[in-house]
Amino acid sequence: MWRNGPIEDAHASPPSKRRKNLNDGAMFARNTWLTRQAFDALGSSESFRLLELEDVILAREAIWPGCDGTLTDFGWGFLGEIKKHVKRRVDTLMHFEAQLSHDDFLVFVAAPQLGTHDDHFGMPRWPVCVKAAMGRLRGEDEEFLRKRGDVMRRIGPAPDAVASDLETTEKALLKAPWELGAEVLDWFAWNPVLRVPRPSPPAC
Repeated sequence: MWRNGPIEDAHASPPSKRRKNLNDGAMFARNTWLTRQAFDALGSSESFRLLELEDVILAREAIWPGCDGTLTDFGWGFLGEIKKHVKRRVDTLMHFEAQLSHDDFLVFVAAPQLGTHDDHFGMPRWPVCVKAAMGRLRGEDEEFLRKRGDVMRRIGPAPDAVASDLETTEKALLKAPWELGAEVLDWFAWNPVLRVPRPSPPAC
């Protein structure tokens, strides 16, 4: 409904006089906040919860949590395509929701993502990634520093808000990353500090 649609075109486009820069931090904040809204909608038994989620996604003048703008500010020039994309996805989901049992519908929704993006916020490996990041920021992962130290130096030091209170940062990353704000999340976006190698498959 949101990702991998026209919003990605806005994200990839340079800002204009009317459109604010939709940088990685703003996308990180928005994606994680909407993930939480999607989980709440799917966990609800309300009949029109998907339409309510559609309204949340398409609200043009609501300030995005953790950001300094709205859908209008960040999506100007793509608003019509974003609206069509979201509505098509919601119509499709509502069609299948009407045909399937609740449990089967949840499997249908989740199936395209099984085995992918499991290290994103809300997914099974996200807590492992956050725990690893906190250990690295405390200087406890010597192997990471040896392998990725040059990259981290090029990225630059962690924002003061992160370095001064790692406990609060960890809690926010686990539960509500958008509360850290887009500027802080821009430092974390694509940062190897949050990446954890996948475990090797067992030998046959």
